Amino acid sequence: MLSTYFLVSHGSRDPRSLLELHILAGLLSRQINLTGNLTSNDILKFPLIGTGVLELGLKSLHEQIEDFWEKRRSLYINQVKIIPLFLLPGVHVTEDIPAEVEVFRHKVKAKEKSKQKSEFNSETYSQSKITLCPYIGSHPEMARLLTAKVTSVTADVWVLISHGSRRPGGNEPVEKIAQSLASSCQVLVCTAYWSVCPNLKSRVEILIRQGYQRIGILPYFLFNGGITDAIADTVNQFTQIYPAIKFCLSEPLGATDELAKLVLDLISETE
Repeated sequence: MLSTYFLVSHGSRDPRSLLELHILAGLLSRQINLTGNLTSNDILKFPLIGTGVLELGLKSLHEQIEDFWEKRRSLYINQVKIIPLFLLPGVHVTEDIPAEVEVFRHKVKAKEKSKQKSEFNSETYSQSKITLCPYIGSHPEMARLLTAKVTSVTADVWVLISHGSRRPGGNEPVEKIAQSLASSCQVLVCTAYWSVCPNLKSRVEILIRQGYQRIGILPYFLFNGGITDAIADTVNQFTQIYPAIKFCLSEPLGATDELAKLVLDLISETE
């Protein structure tokens, strides 16, 4: 069964995030077989990988998915897989996105029962399959993407900073990644969070009091945006307050072939 794929990010007012989302969709399209029995004109007219945002979109998420889905129905494609591009199992992953997908699922079922409102018969619609894939941060190889960033810079200690979640257990994946990085890279890796404690400032102050002279800052974010800019500003302030300390700020994960491969792995799990 030929599938379509829909990547969901958080949403941002920063255009860089949307640009990188589109770049990632393009990278994924090169790694997955999207042709099937379709012609090149079909693919150009209706790309089989779509993108949407949970927040700050012109439409709600379920409407974005529906718009994408309806245009591909003309190609008699009966399956869509929705991939949340989120790093932590917070409320967005556990509640908000599933709720939006459920609204979309109900709409599809309604159309299956209504021949008058569709150009397809009910038998065609009954074949529809809507799958919500695991969120990208659940992939066991996420730590590997960060390893190259840690090993490319000499630092005595690293601070892995994530957005953070107030949900009980929501930050456990970050703590596990920090432990994995510490083990594989043979360097101390601490955690800090942007929205919950401990924050970056308090963590860095503790490390300086402990005598560390070279401190690496590793943002655990998918794309550049407002928060990564704020982290960069904070690090710049550190350099002015502590001129004797060397700070090394890494880039977020970014839209790369390696990240696209992890997305493909999650898609394959639902085959």
